[in-house]
Formats: sequence, C-alpha cells, structure tokens
Amino acid sequence: MRAADVEKITLAPHTFSLPKGYTLQPVAAPPLVDRPIHMCFDEAGALYVTDSSGDSRKAPVQVNEPSHRILRLLDQDGDGVFDHSTVFAEKVPFPEGILVYQSDVYVAAPPHIWKFTDTDGDHVADRRVSWFNGSTVDGCGNDLHGPILAPDGWFYWTKGGFQNQRLRLGNGQRHTGRAAHIFRAKPDGSELEVVVTGGMNNPVGLAFSESGERFLSGTFFDLSKPGRRDGILHAVYGGMYGRRNDGVLAQHPHTGDLLPILAQMGPAAPSGILMPRSDALGVRNTLLCADFNLRRLSRHKLSRSGSSFEAETDTFLESDQTDFHPTDVIEDADGSLLVADTGSWYHICCPTSKSSKPQILGAIYRISKTDAAIPEDPRGLKLNWKNPDVSYLSDQRPVVVSRAIEALAKEAHIESLCTANAHLPATWALHRIPRKAARQAVRDRITQGSPNVRAAAIHSAGLWRDSNAVVPLMDTLTSDDALLRRLAAMALGRIGDNAAVAPLLKLGESELDPFLRHAVTYALFEIGDSDKIPADHPLAAPLRRMRAIAGSDPAPDARPEIQLADRIDPDPRQLARQKERLKELSAYLSKGNAKRGKELFNNPAKSMCILCHQKGEQGVHFGPDLTKIGAIRSKRDLLEAIVYPSASIARYYELVHIRTKNSEALGLLLKDGVDKLILAGGPVSGG
Repeated sequence: MRAADVEKITLAPHTFSLPKGYTLQPVAAPPLVDRPIHMCFDEAGALYVTDSSGDSRKAPVQVNEPSHRILRLLDQDGDGVFDHSTVFAEKVPFPEGILVYQSDVYVAAPPHIWKFTDTDGDHVADRRVSWFNGSTVDGCGNDLHGPILAPDGWFYWTKGGFQNQRLRLGNGQRHTGRAAHIFRAKPDGSELEVVVTGGMNNPVGLAFSESGERFLSGTFFDLSKPGRRDGILHAVYGGMYGRRNDGVLAQHPHTGDLLPILAQMGPAAPSGILMPRSDALGVRNTLLCADFNLRRLSRHKLSRSGSSFEAETDTFLESDQTDFHPTDVIEDADGSLLVADTGSWYHICCPTSKSSKPQILGAIYRISKTDAAIPEDPRGLKLNWKNPDVSYLSDQRPVVVSRAIEALAKEAHIESLCTANAHLPATWALHRIPRKAARQAVRDRITQGSPNVRAAAIHSAGLWRDSNAVVPLMDTLTSDDALLRRLAAMALGRIGDNAAVAPLLKLGESELDPFLRHAVTYALFEIGDSDKIPADHPLAAPLRRMRAIAGSDPAPDARPEIQLADRIDPDPRQLARQKERLKELSAYLSKGNAKRGKELFNNPAKSMCILCHQKGEQGVHFGPDLTKIGAIRSKRDLLEAIVYPSASIARYYELVHIRTKNSEALGLLLKDGVDKLILAGGPVSGG
C-alpha cells in the first residue's frame, strides 16, 4: 500500500497499518481469551475459539498431556465486542482448526479430528469421539489441519508431516504414503478420498470460492530459488504440488511437472485463509491470509489465467510488533473480519528464538468499514427456519444464504429449488439431495447459466459420479471457457465412462495451460482405457508413467523410517549465561551499521557467512536462505542467531546423524529419496 492510502491505528502495544476507509478494534482479549488460534461461528452467532494453554512442547507429548481448550464467546449486547466467555471443552491436544457444523464442534488435534457434542444444552461438551483418525503425530504436529465445510457440503482437511499413513478410502482401496494431502469426506465420515498430493511439509489453511474452487495456504511449497518458501495454491483435483520431494512423491502417480504455485510468499508461515462472501469490505472473492511470521494479513486479488488464476498480492493489515502472530481470519455475519492473534507462545518447529514467550498473550480484532452501521438481524435469526423459503437463497446476508442451502436440501424442496432466482446457491442445495430428480436438475445446469452456476453443477456431477452427465460434460470440453473445460475433464475422469476417451484425447492434442493439461491427463488415467491412446499422442508418455507407478508396490520399504533422536535439554546454566550475554550485546543494536554488515557478510575471509547462506543471488544454498530474514526475525533474534547459531535451528537444516551396521555419516540432508539419503558435510573454503 502507498503511504497516502494507509491508515495508522494504535492499539497498544501495536501500531497497525490498514487501508484508509477501514477501522480496527479489539473484540476479545484476556481474560475472555488468552491465546486464540482458530475460530468459527455457530448459527446463532456464538464464536467458538481454540485457545492455547501456552504449551509449546512437541505434539506427541501434548497428545498424552493435553492442556488446550475450546472457548465459547458471546456478544450479549450486540455491540460487536464479546463480553462473555465459557469453556466448551478442556484438555484438548494441540488444536489446529475448528468447524461448527449442526451444533457439533470439530477440531483437528493430531492424530484425530475430534467431534465434540453438547448433549444436554449447557454449552459444555460432554461427549467427544474421534471423527477421523490419521494415526500419526510427528514432532511438529503437521499431520492435520481443519476441517472446513466446503460449498459442496463435504468436510476438507489437510495432512502434512511426512509420517506414513495407512487409510481405507471410501472406495475400499488402501491408501498408503508419507506425502502431504488434502482429504475430504462427507459429514458422516463416509466416502473418504484424496483430493491433492504434495511434497510440502505443512499444508495448513483451506478456502473456497462460491463455485467450489479450492485454495490452500501453507509452508515449504517451493525451495527452488532464494526468497521462496511458503505460498498459496490453486488446489485442483488430482494435482501434485511442490516442494520437489522424491522421498514422499515417487509412489504417487502424477501427470507431469508439479503444478504452479499461485502466490509466492517467502517465509511467511501462512495459516488461516478466507475468501469472503460479503462485499461489505470490498474484498469479496479475494483471498485473505493470516501470515504468522510477517505480522500481517495479506490480500491476494485473483484474476483468471487460462483454466486457473493468477494473484496480485499486497498487505491488508500489518502490526509493527514482532510478537503479533495472526493465525486465523474469518468473516462475521455483517461482513466484517475477525483476526486472531495468538501471541508469542508458539515455537514448535518455527523458531524465532530459543524460548517461547507464553506470557505475551493474544487477542481477537475486528476489521470493519469506517463508521459502518451495525445491521439488524445479520444472521436472519428472525426468519422462519422451521419452514424455510427458497427466497432466503436470494438474501443479501451471506450467512442466511449458507444456512438456507442446508435447510432447503430436502426432497420436498426440489421443485421450488429448480425455479429459485438464486441459481448458484440453489444448485448447491440440489447437490446435497440424494435423489434422481435433484441429479437431473443439477445436470441441466452443466451447459446453462452463468459460469459459476455451470462450474458448481460440474463439481456436483463429478462428486456424485453421475453417469448420466457424460454427454453434457463432453459437450463442455469444447467450451470457450478454459476453467469449465478443466472441470468437465475432472468430472469425466471421476465418472470413468470410456466414451469420454476420444474427446479427451482430442482436447489433449491442443496447446493447454498446465492445469488443463493436468485435468485431461488425470481424467484419462482414471478412466483407464489405455487401448485407445495412440503411442505418439502427447499424453501417452505421462500416462504410461502413471500406470507404471500405480502398478508398483504402493508402500516400498527400501530403507527404514528415520527415527528422530530424543531431545536433549540444554544446560540451564549455559542458557542463563547466553541470555545475560545477549542482554549485554542488545545495547549495541541501535548502533548497528548496515553497510559494514553487508561488507562483512560478503567477505568469506572474515565471516564465512556467504559460504553457507544465500541472500538474493549471492552466496551458497547450504544453510538457511537469508533473503527475507529481516521481515520475519527481530533484531534480537538475529543477534542470537549470529552469536549462538545453534540456539535455534531452522526447519530442514538440522544436523542428521546416520548410523548403519558398517559405518556412520554426519551432515545436512540434501535429498530424501525413495531408496537413498544424500547428506552434505558442509562447504569447504579454498586456500
């Protein structure tokens, strides 16, 4: 943002920057909430919040000693500020997402997604069951994030951490692997399936467009160039994404190169992500992402690019305090945004310094338009929900529309949904109804209506694997809209009718963007009618490779799993001495000379920094990339890293000690392959 377009708002100790025309206010702070992580409203407007105890021990320890909680916050006087807080559930393991659905509360806390239920109406959970068991908990707890309810009515969540999982999918097949994934299932837990696959360590947040397009935020998506790392993906069905990681990706069929990253964000540690439904703030259909490391809420304006999108990124909200760590952003019923700042308790696998600071608590803030009026009944609570009307789908309040989609998804409403003026939400309501008439109604919209309505109808046909939709889907393969062609290919692949092979092959002969080429290739792979694919067809080679991978051992055990060493706690006396020394040296930070520092960094005879680290195009990619280090680390943290470089180790730069029967090796892990590990002992200076 240009300085002239920025509003400065001081809410001690922070000074926030956000665009002019917006205002920011704290709406929940201690003692109502201490360290908020993720948030979700119920239908009545109660806000459920996962609240950390400040425990930053490794996730497996927290499974056995759970100490976090779920809070229920109320705004009793309707002024937009929460004034009442109760504990909904206690003794929750490390929570990494929350969803309120039909009065139940779902929280990812590896290895489970827990379902919490209040059976007696006292707003305290008295039953908790495992809705999903991923069976793994890595040290960082990256195994699970979510779930989130998509417009299609399914639950979506993410898996990271590279622990080997063995799951039974909804189609009866076994799924085995260490890769990252997006999973989905129906709310009753049935029909579990894989949506995308990746080599990234930590896929985190999910957001959806109104027509059902998926977007994923997370870390370690791309380490190919200096300044890259984290980002946002357009997560299309069957896609394989970065980072390049043969050790976890080699056993999964993929259509070619890794699919492109939508937004490169550097070491931002993006967490919760949102695509607002309301235009009250002028950000409808724009992605907003909570960037944990960068003290900001980033804004990503999307525009169409072939069958996918491209993003223009800027900063929407930013604090000047390094202890501001946003973890989630959600939309309230009036279109305002709530942003959760979790404070400085967290340092699991994301070190800024050796010690976490659980005493620095967080808060929840609201972003609104300046002088915005508080709307009457923003959730439509005064409407007749016992007998909902299809006119609710045309309501200007997005919360009313979302609730109406669920309420009207019954066989008795099929006829009225077919004639509803609000075609897109009516399509999603019809999609939820398991009846032939509903399938026909959705099928009719594949070739009719706005692009968003057609896209939703195609998503629906693909999810239902509607065999009667093959003809209109094949017709859509010739559409002028590349996005609709991509979705049609996706749906045809899921349905699996070999009548679609010929038109898919014809489309595959054209010059296609990466996402459309992927969709056509993956569809042909799913259909599996290889006899009709000429050997010289442009897609023949990737399809042969996919079939070979699919026919190989799904769980190769060429080498044993890496066992992490037990943590060794540092000597308290040594830590005390280091802390005292850093305190002494911190007095000189204000006298630092950036020019001399640059010269020292670039002089290997004096500092040797450039022999291990990159900054921009200079240096060696052996130690952590320092290209954007100033944006995510405070001056004191950088001082600590220079004086005591082993005090905190960046992810993927830990020293690895390999012991075999015959020898030992020590170094940094350069490549983790299917059947081999490659270590580097460190750069050697000349002379």
